[in-house]
Amino acid sequence: MPARFENLILYTICTVIWGSTWLVITFQIDSASPATSVFWRFLLAAGMLFAFCFWKKQNLKYSRREHLLFAGQGILMFSINYMLTYIAETMISSGLVALSFTALVYYNMFGMSLFFKKPITRNVIWGSALGGVGIIFIFLNEILHFDPNSKTIWGLLIGFLATLSASMGNMVAQKSYQLRIPVVVTNTWGMMYGSLFTLVIALILGHDLSIPLTAKFLGALTYLALFGSVIAFGAYLSLAGRIGAEKAAYTSVLSPVIALTLSSFFEGFHWTPYIVLGVVLCLLGNVLTLTKRAG
Repeated sequence: MPARFENLILYTICTVIWGSTWLVITFQIDSASPATSVFWRFLLAAGMLFAFCFWKKQNLKYSRREHLLFAGQGILMFSINYMLTYIAETMISSGLVALSFTALVYYNMFGMSLFFKKPITRNVIWGSALGGVGIIFIFLNEILHFDPNSKTIWGLLIGFLATLSASMGNMVAQKSYQLRIPVVVTNTWGMMYGSLFTLVIALILGHDLSIPLTAKFLGALTYLALFGSVIAFGAYLSLAGRIGAEKAAYTSVLSPVIALTLSSFFEGFHWTPYIVLGVVLCLLGNVLTLTKRAG
């Protein structure tokens, strides 16, 4: 199978699944704290991955240095990132939180340049600029009517902090990929360490760790653990290793389109001409960034 087609499959898996997870998260936040939901989500996902690794007889024994990488990735990508994301979704619609994650493109672009000396090509610069203008149009109403006490503003800021944490996790994962550690291994240990870190936070804050035994919560938990965590993150980190984290991050531009569409049906999100224009610009930036011609 041509590498470009394999990349397209990985890209599609990420965007379609993550486009839906933003809404599914809202099925949990009204019945459990963010820390509790994130803890059980990634503990279940880690359990699934451990079972898969044992079945495939995958080597899980690594050095202390490598476990530090796994822990760093897990804490940043599978704990702090998601606790902040869940908190943001208590303040603003899932579609808007998804849109805040378009900043992952810029974080990863500069992170790859800073930590891995990867040159920023002209296509990536112009594609990112288009995406940036698109984001401005999408959030134009919030920019023009800025209110420091607005829940929308605080929700977006928390969303951007969550994205920064995810990007830092991407950089750690990139290092693991360079060491030729299988993605399934880094995710297995990373999700385990991330869930344990979240557990510590939940205990410190005194959160109730019991699982709400409702079909809505349990269905969301299963979907988020299996599809949103195990499958989507496996595809994403494989893609990042193949084409670089800065380009793989453009999954965070396509998936919000799906998230916004679902949000308009289930959360009453209203499309405006500016939002439509912003989404179109983000998509154009996506196409430009993913082309191979270097600057």
